[in-house]
Amino acid sequence: MTYRPKHHLTAPQGRLNDPNGLTLVGDQLHVFYQHDPSFPLQPKRTGWGHAVTTLGSGEWRHFPMALYPDHPYDLNGCYSGSAVLDGDSLRLFYTGNLKRDGQRLTSQNIVDVHDIAGPMGGTYRRRVNNPVIDGAPEGFTAHFRDPHVSRSADGTWRMAIGAQRTNHTGAVVLYTSADLDQWELAGALEFSGLNYNTASAYMWECPNLLRMKDQATGEELEVFVFCPQYPDSDECGYVVGTLDGTRFNVRTDFTPLDYGHQFYAPQLLPHGAGALALGWMGLPARDDTPSLAEEGWVHSLTLVRELVLIDGYLRTSLAIPKQPDMLVATHELAGAPWSAELVDVDGAVGAELAWQPQVGGRGVITLTVDGIARWAECAAGQLVLCADGAAVECTAGGGEVAFSAAVFSPGAAQWGELRVR
Repeated sequence: MTYRPKHHLTAPQGRLNDPNGLTLVGDQLHVFYQHDPSFPLQPKRTGWGHAVTTLGSGEWRHFPMALYPDHPYDLNGCYSGSAVLDGDSLRLFYTGNLKRDGQRLTSQNIVDVHDIAGPMGGTYRRRVNNPVIDGAPEGFTAHFRDPHVSRSADGTWRMAIGAQRTNHTGAVVLYTSADLDQWELAGALEFSGLNYNTASAYMWECPNLLRMKDQATGEELEVFVFCPQYPDSDECGYVVGTLDGTRFNVRTDFTPLDYGHQFYAPQLLPHGAGALALGWMGLPARDDTPSLAEEGWVHSLTLVRELVLIDGYLRTSLAIPKQPDMLVATHELAGAPWSAELVDVDGAVGAELAWQPQVGGRGVITLTVDGIARWAECAAGQLVLCADGAAVECTAGGGEVAFSAAVFSPGAAQWGELRVR
Protein backbone atom coordinates (compact mmCIF):
# COMPACT_ATOMS: atom_id res chain seq x y z
CA MET A 1 0.00 0.00 0.00
CA THR A 2 1.21 3.51 -0.80
CA TYR A 3 0.02 7.11 -0.68
CA ARG A 4 1.59 7.70 -4.09
CA PRO A 5 -1.03 8.17 -6.82
CA LYS A 6 -0.89 6.29 -10.11
CA HIS A 7 -2.00 9.06 -12.49
CA HIS A 8 -1.12 12.27 -10.65
CA LEU A 9 2.47 13.36 -11.19
CA THR A 10 4.69 13.12 -8.11
CA ALA A 11 8.43 13.57 -7.76
CA PRO A 12 10.50 10.40 -7.32
CA GLN A 13 11.67 11.83 -4.00
CA GLY A 14 11.73 15.11 -2.11
CA ARG A 15 9.45 18.07 -2.67
CA LEU A 16 7.41 18.97 -5.75
CA ASN A 17 5.55 22.22 -6.19
CA ASP A 18 4.60 24.52 -9.12
CA PRO A 19 4.15 23.04 -12.60
CA ASN A 20 6.37 24.86 -15.10
CA GLY A 21 7.02 24.99 -18.82
CA LEU A 22 4.13 22.94 -20.20
CA THR A 23 5.14 21.86 -23.72
CA LEU A 24 3.07 19.77 -26.14
CA VAL A 25 4.94 17.90 -28.91
CA GLY A 26 2.37 15.92 -30.88
CA ASP A 27 0.46 14.02 -28.19
CA GLN A 28 3.41 14.12 -25.76
CA LEU A 29 2.87 16.58 -22.93
CA HIS A 30 6.14 17.57 -21.27
CA VAL A 31 5.70 18.95 -17.77
CA PHE A 32 8.46 20.61 -15.83
CA TYR A 33 7.96 21.25 -12.14
CA GLN A 34 9.63 22.84 -9.14
CA HIS A 35 11.67 20.09 -7.52
CA ASP A 36 13.87 19.93 -4.45
CA PRO A 37 15.10 16.30 -4.45
CA SER A 38 16.98 16.58 -1.13
CA PHE A 39 14.06 18.05 0.82
CA PRO A 40 13.89 18.04 3.83
CA LEU A 41 17.35 16.67 4.56
CA GLN A 42 19.34 19.50 3.00
CA PRO A 43 18.88 23.29 2.70
CA LYS A 44 16.41 24.31 0.01
CA ARG A 45 17.82 24.33 -3.56
CA THR A 46 14.96 24.14 -6.01
CA GLY A 47 15.40 23.25 -9.66
CA TRP A 48 13.19 22.00 -12.47
CA GLY A 49 12.12 18.35 -12.60
CA HIS A 50 10.86 16.95 -15.91
CA ALA A 51 8.34 14.26 -16.86
CA VAL A 52 6.27 13.41 -19.92
CA THR A 53 2.89 11.79 -20.53
CA THR A 54 0.99 10.72 -23.61
CA LEU A 55 -2.32 12.58 -23.51
CA GLY A 56 -5.05 10.23 -22.37
CA SER A 57 -2.71 7.60 -20.91
CA GLY A 58 -2.34 8.86 -17.34
CA GLU A 59 1.17 7.37 -17.25
CA TRP A 60 4.25 9.44 -16.49
CA ARG A 61 7.89 8.90 -17.44
CA HIS A 62 10.56 10.81 -15.55
CA PHE A 63 13.70 12.36 -17.01
CA PRO A 64 16.78 13.75 -15.28
CA MET A 65 16.34 17.21 -13.76
CA ALA A 66 16.30 19.85 -16.48
CA LEU A 67 17.63 22.75 -14.39
CA TYR A 68 19.63 22.77 -11.21
CA PRO A 69 20.66 25.96 -9.35
CA ASP A 70 24.36 26.06 -10.19
CA HIS A 71 24.87 29.38 -12.02
CA PRO A 72 25.91 32.66 -10.37
CA TYR A 73 22.47 34.22 -10.84
CA ASP A 74 20.39 31.24 -9.60
CA LEU A 75 22.45 29.64 -6.83
CA ASN A 76 19.48 29.72 -4.45
CA GLY A 77 16.89 28.41 -6.85
CA CYS A 78 15.66 28.05 -10.41
CA TYR A 79 12.18 29.31 -9.71
CA SER A 80 9.01 29.02 -11.76
CA GLY A 81 8.54 29.99 -15.37
CA SER A 82 7.14 28.91 -18.71
CA ALA A 83 8.09 27.48 -22.09
CA VAL A 84 7.59 28.61 -25.68
CA LEU A 85 7.75 26.25 -28.65
CA ASP A 86 8.19 28.53 -31.67
CA GLY A 87 8.58 26.38 -34.76
CA ASP A 88 11.40 23.97 -33.93
CA SER A 89 12.83 26.24 -31.26
CA LEU A 90 12.02 25.55 -27.60
CA ARG A 91 12.90 28.10 -24.95
CA LEU A 92 12.39 27.97 -21.20
CA PHE A 93 11.96 31.17 -19.19
CA TYR A 94 12.57 31.06 -15.45
CA THR A 95 13.40 33.20 -12.43
CA GLY A 96 16.86 32.92 -10.95
CA ASN A 97 16.93 33.38 -7.18
CA LEU A 98 20.10 34.56 -5.45
CA LYS A 99 20.63 35.61 -1.85
CA ARG A 100 23.64 37.79 -1.13
CA ASP A 101 24.46 39.64 2.10
CA GLY A 102 20.94 39.05 3.36
CA GLN A 103 19.35 40.46 0.19
CA ARG A 104 17.23 38.65 -2.40
CA LEU A 105 18.29 39.19 -6.02
CA THR A 106 15.97 37.94 -8.76
CA SER A 107 16.48 37.73 -12.51
CA GLN A 108 14.67 36.38 -15.56
CA ASN A 109 16.61 33.95 -17.71
CA ILE A 110 16.34 31.95 -20.94
CA VAL A 111 17.30 28.33 -21.58
CA ASP A 112 17.56 26.79 -25.06
CA VAL A 113 16.31 23.20 -25.24
CA HIS A 114 17.36 20.69 -27.89
CA ASP A 115 16.06 17.16 -28.54
CA ILE A 116 13.31 17.23 -25.90
CA ALA A 117 11.86 14.08 -27.49
CA GLY A 118 15.17 12.25 -27.10
CA PRO A 119 15.83 9.40 -24.68
CA MET A 120 17.16 11.71 -21.93
CA GLY A 121 14.50 14.39 -22.31
CA GLY A 122 16.67 16.98 -24.01
CA THR A 123 19.77 19.06 -23.44
CA TYR A 124 19.54 22.43 -21.69
CA ARG A 125 21.81 25.41 -22.32
CA ARG A 126 21.43 28.68 -20.44
CA ARG A 127 22.00 31.78 -22.54
CA VAL A 128 25.45 33.30 -22.16
CA ASN A 129 23.83 36.74 -21.91
CA ASN A 130 21.61 35.75 -18.97
CA PRO A 131 20.02 37.42 -17.13
CA VAL A 132 17.87 38.90 -19.89
CA ILE A 133 16.01 40.90 -17.23
CA ASP A 134 18.20 41.69 -14.24
CA GLY A 135 16.28 42.76 -11.17
CA ALA A 136 12.94 44.51 -10.87
CA PRO A 137 12.00 47.90 -12.33
CA GLU A 138 11.69 50.95 -10.09
CA GLY A 139 8.74 50.78 -7.75
CA PHE A 140 8.91 47.02 -7.19
CA THR A 141 10.59 44.78 -4.63
CA ALA A 142 12.77 41.73 -5.32
CA HIS A 143 9.62 39.58 -5.14
CA PHE A 144 9.58 39.60 -8.92
CA ARG A 145 9.20 36.17 -10.46
CA ASP A 146 7.48 33.46 -12.51
CA PRO A 147 7.68 34.74 -16.11
CA HIS A 148 4.83 33.57 -18.34
CA VAL A 149 5.30 34.14 -22.08
CA SER A 150 2.44 34.19 -24.60
CA ARG A 151 1.40 35.90 -27.82
CA SER A 152 -0.59 39.13 -27.79
CA ALA A 153 -3.40 39.97 -30.21
CA ASP A 154 -1.00 41.63 -32.68
CA GLY A 155 1.31 38.60 -32.78
CA THR A 156 4.11 40.05 -30.69
CA TRP A 157 5.36 38.27 -27.60
CA ARG A 158 4.65 39.33 -24.05
CA MET A 159 6.04 38.26 -20.69
CA ALA A 160 3.91 38.58 -17.55
CA ILE A 161 5.87 38.59 -14.29
CA GLY A 162 4.36 38.30 -10.81
CA ALA A 163 5.41 41.22 -8.65
CA GLN A 164 5.14 43.16 -5.43
CA ARG A 165 5.12 46.95 -5.34
CA THR A 166 7.24 48.79 -2.80
CA ASN A 167 3.98 49.60 -0.97
CA HIS A 168 3.58 45.84 -0.49
CA THR A 169 0.66 45.28 -2.86
CA GLY A 170 0.57 42.71 -5.64
CA ALA A 171 0.97 43.45 -9.33
CA VAL A 172 1.86 41.93 -12.68
CA VAL A 173 4.49 43.58 -14.85
CA LEU A 174 4.48 43.21 -18.63
CA TYR A 175 7.45 43.07 -21.01
CA THR A 176 7.20 42.78 -24.79
CA SER A 177 9.42 41.30 -27.51
CA ALA A 178 9.43 40.82 -31.25
CA ASP A 179 11.88 37.88 -31.22
CA LEU A 180 11.67 36.23 -27.73
CA ASP A 181 15.26 37.33 -27.09
CA GLN A 182 15.22 41.09 -26.45
CA TRP A 183 12.64 42.29 -23.94
CA GLU A 184 11.37 45.81 -23.28
CA LEU A 185 9.45 46.99 -20.24
CA ALA A 186 5.84 47.89 -21.06
CA GLY A 187 4.82 48.53 -17.46
CA ALA A 188 2.53 47.19 -14.76
CA LEU A 189 -0.95 46.17 -15.82
CA GLU A 190 -3.61 48.49 -14.44
CA PHE A 191 -6.90 46.73 -13.72
CA SER A 192 -10.21 48.53 -14.14
CA GLY A 193 -13.05 46.81 -12.31
CA LEU A 194 -10.99 44.55 -10.01
CA ASN A 195 -12.29 44.12 -6.47
CA TYR A 196 -10.39 45.80 -3.64
CA ASN A 197 -9.54 42.62 -1.74
CA THR A 198 -7.67 41.07 -4.67
CA ALA A 199 -5.98 44.36 -5.53
CA SER A 200 -4.71 44.71 -1.94
CA ALA A 201 -3.01 41.29 -1.70
CA TYR A 202 0.65 41.68 -0.74
CA MET A 203 1.94 39.66 -3.72
CA TRP A 204 0.67 38.25 -7.01
CA GLU A 205 2.59 35.22 -8.20
CA CYS A 206 2.46 32.50 -10.85
CA PRO A 207 0.72 34.59 -13.54
CA ASN A 208 -0.73 33.14 -16.75
CA LEU A 209 -1.90 35.61 -19.39
CA LEU A 210 -3.45 34.13 -22.52
CA ARG A 211 -6.12 34.79 -25.10
CA MET A 212 -9.11 32.46 -25.31
CA LYS A 213 -12.23 32.43 -27.46
CA ASP A 214 -15.47 32.49 -25.53
CA GLN A 215 -17.31 29.43 -26.80
CA ALA A 216 -20.71 31.04 -26.15
CA THR A 217 -20.10 34.44 -27.77
CA GLY A 218 -17.19 33.80 -30.15
CA GLU A 219 -15.33 36.78 -28.71
CA GLU A 220 -11.56 36.68 -28.14
CA LEU A 221 -10.84 37.69 -24.56
CA GLU A 222 -7.87 37.89 -22.22
CA VAL A 223 -7.77 35.40 -19.36
CA PHE A 224 -5.43 36.24 -16.51
CA VAL A 225 -4.83 33.46 -13.97
CA PHE A 226 -2.78 34.32 -10.87
CA CYS A 227 -2.26 33.66 -7.17
CA PRO A 228 -2.83 36.60 -4.80
CA GLN A 229 -1.15 36.10 -1.43
CA TYR A 230 -2.38 37.34 1.93
CA PRO A 231 -0.87 37.11 5.42
CA ASP A 232 -3.15 34.20 6.36
CA SER A 233 -4.05 32.59 3.02
CA ASP A 234 -2.89 31.82 -0.51
CA GLU A 235 -5.51 31.94 -3.24
CA CYS A 236 -5.71 31.10 -6.92
CA GLY A 237 -8.16 32.37 -9.50
CA TYR A 238 -8.66 34.35 -12.66
CA VAL A 239 -10.15 37.45 -14.22
CA VAL A 240 -11.46 37.82 -17.77
CA GLY A 241 -11.58 40.96 -19.88
CA THR A 242 -9.89 42.99 -22.58
CA LEU A 243 -6.42 44.47 -22.73
CA ASP A 244 -5.71 47.93 -24.12
CA GLY A 245 -1.97 48.51 -23.86
CA THR A 246 -1.36 47.94 -20.16
CA ARG A 247 -4.97 48.61 -19.12
CA PHE A 248 -6.92 45.45 -18.31
CA ASN A 249 -10.67 46.06 -18.43
CA VAL A 250 -12.20 43.43 -16.16
CA ARG A 251 -15.50 41.85 -17.21
CA THR A 252 -15.39 38.80 -14.95
CA ASP A 253 -14.01 39.71 -11.53
CA PHE A 254 -11.70 37.42 -9.57
CA THR A 255 -13.13 33.89 -9.54
CA PRO A 256 -11.46 30.84 -7.95
CA LEU A 257 -10.12 28.35 -10.45
CA ASP A 258 -10.46 25.59 -7.86
CA TYR A 259 -12.42 25.63 -4.59
CA GLY A 260 -10.63 22.77 -2.85
CA HIS A 261 -8.21 22.48 0.04
CA GLN A 262 -4.96 22.15 -1.92
CA PHE A 263 -4.65 23.92 -5.26
CA TYR A 264 -2.11 26.54 -6.26
CA ALA A 265 0.22 27.85 -8.97
CA PRO A 266 -1.46 26.34 -12.06
CA GLN A 267 0.04 26.61 -15.50
CA LEU A 268 -2.03 26.82 -18.68
CA LEU A 269 -1.14 25.87 -22.24
CA PRO A 270 -3.31 26.97 -25.19
CA HIS A 271 -4.83 23.90 -26.81
CA GLY A 272 -7.78 23.34 -29.13
CA ALA A 273 -10.74 25.50 -28.19
CA GLY A 274 -9.26 26.37 -24.80
CA ALA A 275 -6.28 25.32 -22.72
CA LEU A 276 -4.67 22.41 -20.94
CA ALA A 277 -3.83 23.04 -17.31
CA LEU A 278 -2.16 21.43 -14.33
CA GLY A 279 -2.08 22.76 -10.79
CA TRP A 280 -0.01 22.05 -7.72
CA MET A 281 -2.00 20.06 -5.15
CA GLY A 282 -0.30 21.81 -2.26
CA LEU A 283 0.15 25.20 -0.66
CA PRO A 284 3.23 27.26 0.27
CA ALA A 285 5.02 26.16 3.45
CA ARG A 286 2.61 23.29 4.15
CA ASP A 287 4.70 20.17 3.71
CA ASP A 288 3.98 18.08 6.80
CA THR A 289 2.25 15.08 5.23
CA PRO A 290 2.29 11.33 5.91
CA SER A 291 3.78 10.71 2.46
CA LEU A 292 6.89 12.69 3.37
CA ALA A 293 7.41 10.99 6.70
CA GLU A 294 6.72 7.46 5.45
CA GLU A 295 7.68 7.47 1.76
CA GLY A 296 10.05 10.43 1.25
CA TRP A 297 7.98 12.54 -1.16
CA VAL A 298 5.50 15.37 -0.77
CA HIS A 299 2.81 16.85 -3.04
CA SER A 300 1.47 15.99 -6.47
CA LEU A 301 0.10 17.81 -9.48
CA THR A 302 -3.52 17.56 -10.54
CA LEU A 303 -4.65 15.46 -13.43
CA VAL A 304 -4.33 17.22 -16.75
CA ARG A 305 -7.35 19.49 -17.01
CA GLU A 306 -9.12 20.87 -20.05
CA LEU A 307 -10.38 24.44 -19.71
CA VAL A 308 -12.80 26.30 -21.96
CA LEU A 309 -14.24 29.80 -21.65
CA ILE A 310 -18.06 29.98 -21.70
CA ASP A 311 -19.97 33.21 -21.06
CA GLY A 312 -16.92 34.76 -19.44
CA TYR A 313 -16.16 31.89 -17.03
CA LEU A 314 -13.73 28.99 -17.22
CA ARG A 315 -15.19 25.48 -17.24
CA THR A 316 -13.06 22.54 -16.09
CA SER A 317 -13.04 18.90 -17.15
CA LEU A 318 -10.65 16.28 -15.79
CA ALA A 319 -8.67 14.35 -18.40
CA ILE A 320 -9.38 10.93 -16.91
CA PRO A 321 -7.10 8.22 -18.36
CA LYS A 322 -8.69 5.86 -20.85
CA GLN A 323 -7.93 2.93 -18.54
CA PRO A 324 -7.90 4.45 -15.06
CA ASP A 325 -6.24 2.59 -12.21
CA MET A 326 -8.02 4.65 -9.56
CA LEU A 327 -11.50 5.19 -8.15
CA VAL A 328 -13.71 7.15 -10.56
CA ALA A 329 -17.27 7.88 -9.45
CA THR A 330 -20.08 9.97 -10.92
CA HIS A 331 -23.43 11.20 -9.67
CA GLU A 332 -26.18 13.30 -11.20
CA LEU A 333 -26.90 16.24 -8.88
CA ALA A 334 -30.55 17.26 -9.14
CA GLY A 335 -33.39 18.73 -7.08
CA ALA A 336 -32.96 16.58 -3.96
CA PRO A 337 -30.29 16.86 -1.25
CA TRP A 338 -27.51 14.29 -1.55
CA SER A 339 -24.45 13.30 0.45
CA ALA A 340 -21.75 10.66 0.19
CA GLU A 341 -18.52 9.54 1.80
CA LEU A 342 -15.24 8.60 0.17
CA VAL A 343 -14.26 5.39 1.94
CA ASP A 344 -11.24 3.14 1.61
CA VAL A 345 -11.32 -0.65 1.26
CA ASP A 346 -11.25 -0.98 5.05
CA GLY A 347 -14.28 1.28 5.47
CA ALA A 348 -12.46 4.35 6.80
CA VAL A 349 -13.87 7.70 5.67
CA GLY A 350 -11.45 10.10 3.97
CA ALA A 351 -13.75 12.84 2.71
CA GLU A 352 -17.41 13.83 2.57
CA LEU A 353 -19.43 15.37 -0.25
CA ALA A 354 -22.80 17.07 0.12
CA TRP A 355 -25.22 18.75 -2.30
CA GLN A 356 -27.89 21.19 -1.18
CA PRO A 357 -30.20 22.27 -4.01
CA GLN A 358 -31.47 25.84 -4.29
CA VAL A 359 -33.91 27.58 -6.60
CA GLY A 360 -33.36 27.91 -10.33
CA GLY A 361 -31.65 24.55 -10.87
CA ARG A 362 -28.61 25.52 -8.83
CA GLY A 363 -27.22 24.49 -5.47
CA VAL A 364 -24.21 24.32 -3.17
CA ILE A 365 -21.65 21.51 -3.32
CA THR A 366 -19.41 20.98 -0.28
CA LEU A 367 -16.23 18.91 0.12
CA THR A 368 -15.12 18.23 3.69
CA VAL A 369 -11.69 16.79 4.56
CA ASP A 370 -10.39 16.44 8.15
CA GLY A 371 -13.34 18.50 9.36
CA ILE A 372 -12.56 21.44 7.06
CA ALA A 373 -15.28 22.26 4.54
CA ARG A 374 -14.89 23.95 1.17
CA TRP A 375 -17.98 24.87 -0.81
CA ALA A 376 -19.11 26.47 -4.04
CA GLU A 377 -22.36 27.30 -5.81
CA CYS A 378 -22.98 25.67 -9.18
CA ALA A 379 -25.67 24.32 -11.49
CA ALA A 380 -27.20 20.89 -11.04
CA GLY A 381 -25.73 18.21 -13.26
CA GLN A 382 -23.01 15.62 -13.22
CA LEU A 383 -20.47 15.36 -10.42
CA VAL A 384 -17.24 13.54 -11.28
CA LEU A 385 -14.82 12.37 -8.57
CA CYS A 386 -11.37 10.81 -8.95
CA ALA A 387 -9.53 9.35 -5.95
CA ASP A 388 -5.97 8.34 -6.76
CA GLY A 389 -3.75 7.61 -3.77
CA ALA A 390 -3.54 10.80 -1.74
CA ALA A 391 -4.87 12.92 -4.64
CA VAL A 392 -8.63 13.57 -4.80
CA GLU A 393 -10.31 15.80 -7.38
CA CYS A 394 -13.88 16.45 -8.41
CA THR A 395 -15.88 18.69 -10.72
CA ALA A 396 -19.55 19.63 -10.58
CA GLY A 397 -22.12 21.68 -12.44
CA GLY A 398 -20.84 20.81 -15.89
CA GLY A 399 -17.37 21.92 -14.87
CA GLU A 400 -18.49 25.20 -13.30
CA VAL A 401 -16.51 24.29 -10.18
CA ALA A 402 -13.58 22.04 -9.34
CA PHE A 403 -12.11 20.84 -6.05
CA SER A 404 -8.66 19.42 -5.26
CA ALA A 405 -7.58 17.94 -1.95
CA ALA A 406 -4.79 15.82 -0.52
CA VAL A 407 -6.55 13.04 1.37
CA PHE A 408 -4.56 10.42 3.26
CA SER A 409 -6.35 7.18 4.05
CA PRO A 410 -5.35 5.35 7.25
CA GLY A 411 -2.43 3.06 6.50
CA ALA A 412 -2.40 4.21 2.86
CA ALA A 413 -5.25 1.84 2.05
CA GLN A 414 -6.77 2.03 -1.44
CA TRP A 415 -10.02 3.86 -1.98
CA GLY A 416 -13.02 1.57 -2.21
CA GLU A 417 -16.10 3.59 -3.17
CA LEU A 418 -18.07 6.81 -3.00
CA ARG A 419 -20.72 5.59 -0.55
CA VAL A 420 -24.06 7.37 -0.60
CA ARG A 421 -25.41 8.17 2.87
